[in-house]
Amino acid sequence: MMYIRMNKAFLLLASVAAFILMNGCQADTAVSPGVQLIENARKSGQPTVVEFGATSCTTCRNMKPILEATALQLQGRAHVVVIDLNKDYAAASQFNIRMMPTQVFFAADGKETGRHLGGMAQAEIVQRLGFGEVSN
Repeated sequence: MMYIRMNKAFLLLASVAAFILMNGCQADTAVSPGVQLIENARKSGQPTVVEFGATSCTTCRNMKPILEATALQLQGRAHVVVIDLNKDYAAASQFNIRMMPTQVFFAADGKETGRHLGGMAQAEIVQRLGFGEVSN
């Protein structure tokens, strides 16, 4: 008798867990603005760098002028996207970001070509996007 009650309780718990899981998956179908921005850049036919950071991060703040200069230098030839994780954590989850800043590089065909953690020089970003060589 005890076995039957435990079995029924287990089935009830399993059913509730499945229901929550299924409804949770359906609720997450909305795409965050950051993910949509990244996907649009990836589909553009141009190489893309995405920096995942936050205004609360010192290294991320130091990267801001470097990324702005890179965007100006490569205007019309590549995309530079900055995602503030304080405002769009869903993007971090979607791209499996664990540290900030993280730069993710995509080729013109939209495939990820690499990642970098921490600060970067403009010349290295330009080189990793496929434009020019890094001068030492």
